[in-house]
Amino acid sequence: TTASQCKGVAGLFVHLHCTSTKHLDLMKRLLLASLAGGLILFFWQFLSFAALNFHGSAQKYTPLDQDILAHLAELDLDEGMYALGSPSPEERADPDGLGAEYMARMEGQPHAVLNYRNEWSGNMMPNLLRSLVMNVLTALLLFWLLGQINSPTLGKCIGIAVAVGFVGFMFYPYSNFIWYKNPDIWAHLADSVVPFALIGLLSSRLLER
Repeated sequence: TTASQCKGVAGLFVHLHCTSTKHLDLMKRLLLASLAGGLILFFWQFLSFAALNFHGSAQKYTPLDQDILAHLAELDLDEGMYALGSPSPEERADPDGLGAEYMARMEGQPHAVLNYRNEWSGNMMPNLLRSLVMNVLTALLLFWLLGQINSPTLGKCIGIAVAVGFVGFMFYPYSNFIWYKNPDIWAHLADSVVPFALIGLLSSRLLER
């Protein structure tokens, strides 16, 4: 009986050790895959916003930029994001006036969205690091979600990953485009499909193992 109990305890320890080793191996692979996926997202953003400049239509240069900036500085405008042409607080407080007077005044008039900052800094490192961390976390969450699939296949992984990217595209970039007509909407669509498809491909290889 004592020998049988010893064998049972030994078997339990072996089982726990194997389970623990398996979980550690899975965590290592998940973290490495998340780092690789984060780098895919990070590198794609570099291509999309800089090297290939897919978003160039939303970052156009105008020879009037120094005149515009100088005039804004003279106005002593606070840092912030402004919808130029939007109703004033007084108009918002008067629903009746907002519905008729404001609409009549603004119909056919120019309007703009202004994101104003008082000081430009050439130190991009903090922003690059924040972007990289955000991309790694995005990849980690996506790999976790794909890990919940029963019988994962290449098609399932890529399809679900692209669907997640497309949901994000519809919720913000396209919803914003409906109202503000952002000219780089097709670049945002590519951002929501291409890198997510690559992560889906990577996840299928990970889950197969």
